Amino acid sequence: MKYKLKFIAVLLVLIGFSFSTYAEHHAEEKRVFTEDEFISLFSGKPKSRVLKYLGKPDSTDMAIKPKGASSVLGRPTIDKKNPNKKSKIEMWYYKNIVEYSPKKTYLKVELTLINDRIVNIGFFNQ
Repeated sequence: MKYKLKFIAVLLVLIGFSFSTYAEHHAEEKRVFTEDEFISLFSGKPKSRVLKYLGKPDSTDMAIKPKGASSVLGRPTIDKKNPNKKSKIEMWYYKNIVEYSPKKTYLKVELTLINDRIVNIGFFNQ
């Protein structure tokens, strides 16, 4: 009888451990979106919405203005009304979250944010 109780206790501990491991594994999985669904959910939306649905990005980058950008664009890159105001431009990258065909996802999604709002979405396989 004593050994049966120990066996049952050990069995319950192992079952509890396996359930917690299963729950942790599935909690870390990212949701996969279709292209249209992703664009409609995030295009033009604030940074807070992205964080709510996707969490922190896999990687980030800050945009810098190259020397001579105004001449390449053919227009001034500085706002004449407010020349000291600089926009905050960030790029956020997420991996394997947008599906382009059944069971195939883009390797990388790039979100460009200007002043904490999504202004561009790019899907890449490189």
